[in-house]
Amino acid sequence: MSFTAKVSAFYEMPDTNTVKEGGIIRIKIGDDKQLKAAQVEFLGKKYPVFYATWNKKEISYEYFAIVPVPLGTSGWKKLIVGYKDSEDQGEKEEKIYVRKLKLKVVSIQTGMINDKMLDSLNSEGKVIDSLQSKTTTVKFSFPFVKPVTGETSSEFGAKRIYDKGKAEWCHKGIDISAPEGRTVVADADGTIVAAMKTEGHGNFIMIDHGGGVYTLYMHLKIIIVKQGDIVKQGDVVGMVGSTGLSTGPHLHWQINVFSVPVNPIEFLAGF
Repeated sequence: MSFTAKVSAFYEMPDTNTVKEGGIIRIKIGDDKQLKAAQVEFLGKKYPVFYATWNKKEISYEYFAIVPVPLGTSGWKKLIVGYKDSEDQGEKEEKIYVRKLKLKVVSIQTGMINDKMLDSLNSEGKVIDSLQSKTTTVKFSFPFVKPVTGETSSEFGAKRIYDKGKAEWCHKGIDISAPEGRTVVADADGTIVAAMKTEGHGNFIMIDHGGGVYTLYMHLKIIIVKQGDIVKQGDVVGMVGSTGLSTGPHLHWQINVFSVPVNPIEFLAGF
């Protein structure tokens, strides 16, 4: 992560004041004094600020924050950065405009939606929520990499109607179509917090990248890693499959920031 603004006091810089629904806001923060406390508030929720580096050239302590923009958000919103250093404390306010996505409606026939499958998806969802409840030390850096080579077959946020209305929800990641058995790699450094077989999500991996950022891989044919493994960006973690609620070989790639699903494509750009 790099910072270029020369400062002699506290400052904050969002990477943009216009963001898409389901996107992320990257915020660079600096101070010529070390911060004692800092947080970002957006949509009534508070998010932590993480230390990045001491910039000797600019004589500045540098920090960053990543704020998720949930699906269903649109219009002008207020973002507040609160801070406290050895001499001062205060708030900086920004106006953020959230552009609404033009979401597609997709009908999918699986023949698999029944009470048992819905119960499985519900219970698996609770496990997934519990696995990402901790905010650990930041392990990643931008940009992330695409975990598998292939075409996007289903976009983030699309409304999906299953088996003629037996179930429906918005797609929380993107689907990448690829041949069965193609290798899947870690999109960034992290720790494997789940590597398991499930009924609905199929063979499933979750990576904790630290700082509240988690990657979820679903429908794998083979899982190569195990819970507790440390992975580096580009390490092979599994192979493409069609396990669980799936109609063909693909990888469901999902990134959650503080438990909020965001568009993984946002992470392919630098900070």
